[in-house]
Amino acid sequence: MRAARADMNGGEKDAVPVIECREVTKVYRGGKTAVRALDRVSLRVSGGTIIGLIGPNGAGKTTFLSLIAGLIFPTGGTIRVCGHPARSLEARRSLGYIPESPAFLARYSARAMLEYHAALHGLSRAAIREETDRLLAQLRLEEYADRAVGGFSLGMRQRLALAIALLDRPRLLLLDEPSNGLDPLGVIELRQVLLEVQRTGATVIISSHRLGELERLTSDYVFLHQGRIVEFASELAAGQMGRLRIELLPGSPLVAEELLTSYRPLEMSEAGLVVGVGGVQDVPRVVSSLVQAGVQITGVALEAQDIEQTFVRLYQEGDGS
Repeated sequence: MRAARADMNGGEKDAVPVIECREVTKVYRGGKTAVRALDRVSLRVSGGTIIGLIGPNGAGKTTFLSLIAGLIFPTGGTIRVCGHPARSLEARRSLGYIPESPAFLARYSARAMLEYHAALHGLSRAAIREETDRLLAQLRLEEYADRAVGGFSLGMRQRLALAIALLDRPRLLLLDEPSNGLDPLGVIELRQVLLEVQRTGATVIISSHRLGELERLTSDYVFLHQGRIVEFASELAAGQMGRLRIELLPGSPLVAEELLTSYRPLEMSEAGLVVGVGGVQDVPRVVSSLVQAGVQITGVALEAQDIEQTFVRLYQEGDGS
């Protein structure tokens, strides 16, 4: 599998990116062993988008989110959030984060937990009350606001964690498996809340194994494998990501693989080739590079793939490499 550099600017190339990662590496060391959880990951994201972070277990998704949230140090590379170093106070004030298994002090109520975290944001008493009431209503927690969190179900704890993450309307929201424990109604409500957050101009990054739900919610995707970005796309939800099949004139010179380093050659023969593309916008660039190399093309067809098909293709390919 070839690593990819993800650049999701949404047409705002001059704006300060919400996330800018450059050659980020994270190595966990224990005794004589070392595990490279992330390997030279670069990512640039502008505001107002929902991004699905996808990969098998051990791909580096949780590590990546933890690094962006400033919870752990990178071994190498730099991370900036809204123009500030990831571990700075300014960056932390700009984001909300939900870990995969949020933990709370069992004896405190949902209202008390929200008020405590609102105070940490530096909100005034009036603003604390207003934000607490708003989020309890938005996340359907009003009925349970004064109950001890220790008696909450997993789904209720997830909703409380989301309420805390949404305090003070962050510009960036990081969610690690946020639908864990949610019933179907809870999943639908989560989707509605996240779409509302996006409409305010905020950016949301979701790590989830629920590929079907991601396809309903997100338009941008980053695929991780063995700590590296191996695919990214901005049009998968529209069914435009997939395999570009190119038919060649018999006797046409074979194309050198170096010409397609920005793409993913999947099949190559004298009759033609198949490359993986991130969307219909990639087609002119691929065709142009081949024509300039003297390749005579007789036909082009884009075979669209949904997110599940893309997942299978990428990680079956990765297992065989």
